[in-house]
Amino acid sequence: MAGLALAYEARSYSMGVAGRSICNARNHHWVAENTGGDAVGAGELFCASISACAVNMVETIAQKEAKPLDGMEVKVGVYRDFDKPAGDVSLYDAVRVEFELWGVSQEDAKFFVKAWKQR
Repeated sequence: MAGLALAYEARSYSMGVAGRSICNARNHHWVAENTGGDAVGAGELFCASISACAVNMVETIAQKEAKPLDGMEVKVGVYRDFDKPAGDVSLYDAVRVEFELWGVSQEDAKFFVKAWKQR
């Protein structure tokens, strides 16, 4: 991996309960579960990581480009067709990312979303 530098890293550990793990990034720790548990689910964390990336990156781009942006919300949903037979690997059938931006022109909104997709 010559020339590559680690940008981010997170880890998850089994904790003796099937469907539950301890996760950490730097000095932050949290519990992740399969769906239906008391803790945030791994699929929800997947969605949150995409939406957080989008919000943080677009706000940074707006600041660097000196473009107005009053605020934004990014919603990420993952979809499965539960009528399909289960395979050996669990896959999402679709991922939807919805951006809502305030205080920007339609042109700038398209610019921001395109910039995020390209990065």
